[in-house]
Amino acid sequence: MSTKTSSRLCTLLSAAALGLAALGSAQAADLHNGQTLVAQHGCMGCHGAGLDKPVSPTYPILAGQPESYLFHALQQYQAAHQTPIYGRDNAIMGGMVATLSTQDLHDIAAYIASLPTPLYAPDMTH
Repeated sequence: MSTKTSSRLCTLLSAAALGLAALGSAQAADLHNGQTLVAQHGCMGCHGAGLDKPVSPTYPILAGQPESYLFHALQQYQAAHQTPIYGRDNAIMGGMVATLSTQDLHDIAAYIASLPTPLYAPDMTH
């Protein structure tokens, strides 16, 4: 391999690595921001003070649910075109998440997932 080709390959790989690092850091969740957003958007009003005792049996217990599930659920409420495959059609939740960024959704999901849950949570570490 020529020196010029090798140099270009190193530059390309370095750029790719930096791009992946930036992508990873953009996805890192901020639990404090998630907690702030949960309080600002009044999630406790329907889902309970610890997000573990909803005011109605038709509302889900959120505390301790898997972060990826919570993120995708929030994203589905935010979907512009409600479809049976992707969107969740709920006017209240749609309005609550309408102005939130993708990073906000990650932060909220991470915070809620970190809360203790009354639900059975199997040990997924083994």
